[in-house]
Amino acid sequence: MNIAEVMYPVFNPYSRAACEIYVSGCSRKCKECHNPELQNYYFGEELNIVELVGKLKESERLFDIISITGGDLLCQREGEAKMFTDQLRINFPLKEYWLFTGANRPELSNWVYHSFDYIKIGPYDCILKREGFPSSSNQKLLKKGVDY
Repeated sequence: MNIAEVMYPVFNPYSRAACEIYVSGCSRKCKECHNPELQNYYFGEELNIVELVGKLKESERLFDIISITGGDLLCQREGEAKMFTDQLRINFPLKEYWLFTGANRPELSNWVYHSFDYIKIGPYDCILKREGFPSSSNQKLLKKGVDY
């Protein structure tokens, strides 16, 4: 799995400061994709979880939320995606976790519900584009304890 970028602090669309981790690779092919370069699984650098955790530890006071976006984490090999998420949760247990995915509810595994506090689901649809977040009306934001 490759990581294209890590950005922090990011405030939009979150209620507090977030660290966004952009994974590379997505097979959904959404028309007018927000990050078309991240459809490429080889964009960015190969994930080194030890280095990533070390980098995030140095600046963890700058963010309350860890958000995984991209690309699409759920288009990666499931075992690798779960291991990545588990390692983040082990090293940053007090952070809130968000996932941005083009998957719909039937595609979500139990580990996804367990691992994330918020999950933005649904593929981007430029015909249903709207202002604000999520950016097309078919996309939904699910909250742990409310929607699952």
